[in-house]
Amino acid sequence: MADTVFCPVCNAQTSANSKFCEFCGSPMNQGPVNPTAPAGGPKIEEYKCPACGSPLVFSTDSGKLRCGACDNEYEIGTIQQYQENNTGAEFDWGTYSQSLGGTLPEMTVYICKSCGAEIVTDGTTAATHCPYCDNEVVITEKLTGALRPNGIIPFKVDKKGIKEKIKQFCEGKKLLPNNFFTDQMIDEVQGVYVPVWLFDGKLSGTMGFDGTSTSSYTEGSYRYTETRHYLVECDGGMSFSRVPVDGSAKMPDDLMNSIEPYDYSQVVPFDGQYLSGFLADRYDKGPDDSIPTASERMMNSATKAFTSAVMANSQKVSSVTMRNNGLSLIDPSVKYTLLPVYLFNCKYAGQIYRFAMNGQTGKLVGELPIDKGKKRKYFWLPFLIAAAIVFLILFLLMR
Repeated sequence: MADTVFCPVCNAQTSANSKFCEFCGSPMNQGPVNPTAPAGGPKIEEYKCPACGSPLVFSTDSGKLRCGACDNEYEIGTIQQYQENNTGAEFDWGTYSQSLGGTLPEMTVYICKSCGAEIVTDGTTAATHCPYCDNEVVITEKLTGALRPNGIIPFKVDKKGIKEKIKQFCEGKKLLPNNFFTDQMIDEVQGVYVPVWLFDGKLSGTMGFDGTSTSSYTEGSYRYTETRHYLVECDGGMSFSRVPVDGSAKMPDDLMNSIEPYDYSQVVPFDGQYLSGFLADRYDKGPDDSIPTASERMMNSATKAFTSAVMANSQKVSSVTMRNNGLSLIDPSVKYTLLPVYLFNCKYAGQIYRFAMNGQTGKLVGELPIDKGKKRKYFWLPFLIAAAIVFLILFLLMR
């Protein structure tokens, strides 16, 4: 009995010498003679329609691969090339550690026993309170051999400018308690360099989209809606520079994201003298932990850019949905950088309100309390005025 193989599409038994299934016409890979391939055996390829995702079968009439669902036909070589181009490669950051710096000179480390923060300073700067939770910190060790940052953005806003920034922040906030911000509190503001990882890379490749266009027309007493489906491919690349990912688990992400953006063109090579008078947080999220976030940000930005490009250059298409992502990461790298942040806390009515300021731009964000007395005043006053007007109108009408 001649050897037989099983069709990868319809599972029918056909001759091992056949290039196409004798029953459904699908391409045959010369696989094993039984349905279950042994370990290490040939890989069975199944070709899918790029337009609708249904299996493609060989048409003896046209000599092409035909989709039984949407009737589209494709050259065999075209489909093979399409599948190769739209198989996305995994992100590979390579040996990023080679681009990182050396080690820091001996530094003083303060440990907060409340939240576990590790604060680094030079020998001339003393820290007494944790910039994150405001509790006392203690010196525990001399730090040697710590990873040296590649770059740093020095503080541009000094403490003299903080008071004016706070006044601007409070303007127009009528429910804010009086004297919520005090000069004493401003004196306790601490400048902290927060660690971030800056990722570079380029995404290049092909993305496939499902495109649709809809038109309506009337014929007789009926109105028809016609929807056309298109397969759209877009080739291109997109470069990314200094995509930031926070390297501190103790720095709240909402605060850090709110004081962005930073001008990364002002990053300068790290010098320990920039730490004089300021604190520096030790990173507790390494680059390996941050890679997924950086990769996701790059891919999301590239997807939006490719989608916009397809919509702008496809006159027939009114909407698109991504089908295949064949983008690959090229020349990735990462650098360890310190960003300037002012942190301070304000206690009011038994609660702690946290604030953060961008030490480069002066952008200030934080939580603000509401004065209950002012709230009642601003709520009831308009109500009482409106009630008095209504009462006066009724009184005049009844005279």
